[in-house]
Amino acid sequence: MKEPEKGSIAEPELRNLLWEGEPVLSFPPPRIALPTGAPRRVVRYYRKLEEAWLRRWEGEVYQRACTAAQEARSRSRPFEPWNAGLTAEVNCEEGRILVCWKAEECIGKGRCVLSRTDAWQLPGGLPELPISGQRKK
Repeated sequence: MKEPEKGSIAEPELRNLLWEGEPVLSFPPPRIALPTGAPRRVVRYYRKLEEAWLRRWEGEVYQRACTAAQEARSRSRPFEPWNAGLTAEVNCEEGRILVCWKAEECIGKGRCVLSRTDAWQLPGGLPELPISGQRKK
């Protein structure tokens, strides 16, 4: 199985969503580069994850950004466009794939980050569960 380079997401073109011609939200289309020959189950999981983040950014977050821009305009205040992104690092080890991904949203002066590491057994692509005693409480 061929390994992708570390920091496995290339820098794609940014999508800029507008409200009345003004940029309110920008993000690169979410895409996690998996190794060639990754199990179908793993590929499907990350394609669905990418779709979920895209729906969130084009839906709920975009609507909130439009509302924030409208409020800023009504108060004669500047509006700083919001940003979002999904990044990942994929590594292949003996008998498994590790995917460390991070979704980040910079909303106004706030920042929200969700990060996670997933481990998948090869060749079948079953998720590895945390070993008892290593679970976070």
